[in-house]
Amino acid sequence: MYPFATDLQVSDKNKSPNYLPVRQKGNEFSWASVTGLVLGSVLQQGLQDFTVEAFRDECRAEFKDLLNEPGVWEWLDHMYFSNHAVLQVSPLFLLFKAQKAARSEHEDPAANQRMSDMFSGLLAGFTLPEKPDDNLHFLEQVMLDVLVRRLSPLESKGRPRERPYLPFLTEAFQRDMQFLAAYPQYLMSELTNTLKLYAFSYCSQLSLAVRDWRRGTPQPKELYFILDVEKASTERDKIRERGYRLLASTAKELFPVLSAAEVLQTEGLQRPLWQIYADAQEHGDQQALVDALNDYIGQFATSRQLAAPPLAETLEDAFKQFVVLALRQFDPGKSERHSVNQRYARELENKIFADFIQFRGRAGNILALNQDQLLLLTNLAIGRNDKLRFFELLREFQQRGFFFDNQSQQVLIEFFERMGNVERMSDSGEAVYVRKTV
Repeated sequence: MYPFATDLQVSDKNKSPNYLPVRQKGNEFSWASVTGLVLGSVLQQGLQDFTVEAFRDECRAEFKDLLNEPGVWEWLDHMYFSNHAVLQVSPLFLLFKAQKAARSEHEDPAANQRMSDMFSGLLAGFTLPEKPDDNLHFLEQVMLDVLVRRLSPLESKGRPRERPYLPFLTEAFQRDMQFLAAYPQYLMSELTNTLKLYAFSYCSQLSLAVRDWRRGTPQPKELYFILDVEKASTERDKIRERGYRLLASTAKELFPVLSAAEVLQTEGLQRPLWQIYADAQEHGDQQALVDALNDYIGQFATSRQLAAPPLAETLEDAFKQFVVLALRQFDPGKSERHSVNQRYARELENKIFADFIQFRGRAGNILALNQDQLLLLTNLAIGRNDKLRFFELLREFQQRGFFFDNQSQQVLIEFFERMGNVERMSDSGEAVYVRKTV
């Protein structure tokens, strides 16, 4: 298999990268709709033009046959439908939000679909074998049965269009979805927050990994957070150097590199740049690949009015020059392109990263988790286990892209102790266990 497109054509425009859920504008995500779309992808089920009002009518007809006293339906109608409380009965009712009929006129369906597609790629084809077991009482089970009769397979919708860029994060996300499915009420309350957490984690880790294409399959990159109750001293090197400042710097490289890599894609599932490079290394005619890339790089430099680099002699050098030129075209003063890239970075910060950024005076912007975000992350990390050793918990945090320095680790233990979900066997760190709160 040829590792990249055989006919590399230089375009005047920079393509919108599939691996990135934001665009330079039009990123007003409706997280309720995104949640419905993602749940539909995981279940491979959806609703078609089935409104809550139509559902109410079908429930009324169903209960008319089952109940002898008409007054019972009036009571159910008031309790479940007058305030849409029925939508809190089961996670399956979140699927109402995925329908076109349920969207508000202010929603941007294209933005919601892009975000949903990002999660489909991250899930990598993962589906739940069974619907969540809601353990409902008789009346609510009847309502759920009415809904289930209207579910239909998604067919090709919700299927991934690319291979995972961050396999370590895919593995964690799949485990977390399995965990949430085992606790339907927790799934109902926290699925949207889980998706926001992973949107941040995916985009931040992607920005740290996008230029590291030579090292093969990406591993979690250090990105340091503090708790929002902590002081952010300027003397904490990791918080200062490998926190917000690092993220803001690398986020500017996401669009240029991912957009440039679009030209290398072939038919079928899209591949990360590191995968394309790995495939190229396995190809039998390395010189043909180097020659093809040299031709493209020369044409690209001319198109963007950049100084052409010397001809690469190795595949690694050719890929290096490919990435360097992809970035250089967005340097300040390069026509409108610099502004376009700035808008991409700004949208990332405002629409994806904002919930995790705090301004702390002299320390400037830092990355921080509030207590709700930390508890959710902790429950996801412990998952199907009852408890984890503290150092195991930190390792699970890191697999999801969240790192803490020694000072924050002490604050974490104090926080868990105040919550009452710590078992301390001794004063040593290895003997501290943390339980989940679900």
